[in-house]
Amino acid sequence: YVIENYELCYAPSAGTLLHCLAAPHSSLQQVVLLGVADAQMPEVQGEVNTLASLSPNSLVLLDDQATIEALREHGPTADVLHLACHGQFRPDNPLFSALRLANGWFTVYDAYELDLHCDVVSLSACETGMNMVVPGDELIGLARGFFAAGARSLLVSLWTADDAATAQLMGLFYTRLFAGDTPAAALRHAQRVLLVELEHPFFWAPFVLLGRW
Repeated sequence: YVIENYELCYAPSAGTLLHCLAAPHSSLQQVVLLGVADAQMPEVQGEVNTLASLSPNSLVLLDDQATIEALREHGPTADVLHLACHGQFRPDNPLFSALRLANGWFTVYDAYELDLHCDVVSLSACETGMNMVVPGDELIGLARGFFAAGARSLLVSLWTADDAATAQLMGLFYTRLFAGDTPAAALRHAQRVLLVELEHPFFWAPFVLLGRW
């Protein structure tokens, strides 16, 4: 696999890449973690609590606290923003692709209204990296919305991710990120560890890095 030898990062366009590279770096001190668990995603609470243990300045918003209003309020203060919940890509209307927070669906339209200054945004949910190509070769999906909001590095999924494997990958990713690795290096490390343990790409390969590496 390519990831065994190289760090990988993708850009939806040259303009997006230039915008991400030109943005200043932060210290990754302000971490905002939102998670909504249910019977289909029982590992979300453990995932969020594990990440909180890696950063003493984390703001943790779980279940009923992880509302659309909380994201709008606290997202702009974050250097790192992590959202662990259900995701849905809408090929019939990609601008309504969304993340399910405690009190409703947070759509691409909603993401456009955020004012983020995040070095890293992780959308730890299913199908968050899927896009629809529309006239003009524009890619429309959740990634587009969060880049427009100000994300510089965006971790997203390309298919329905396994809950337990995702929680493990995120723990490995953030351990290295908070130790000083770049997002691309941290993701490569996490995926190489899971590749050995879980073997099949379904488990270790759904997440890709977009934007700044």
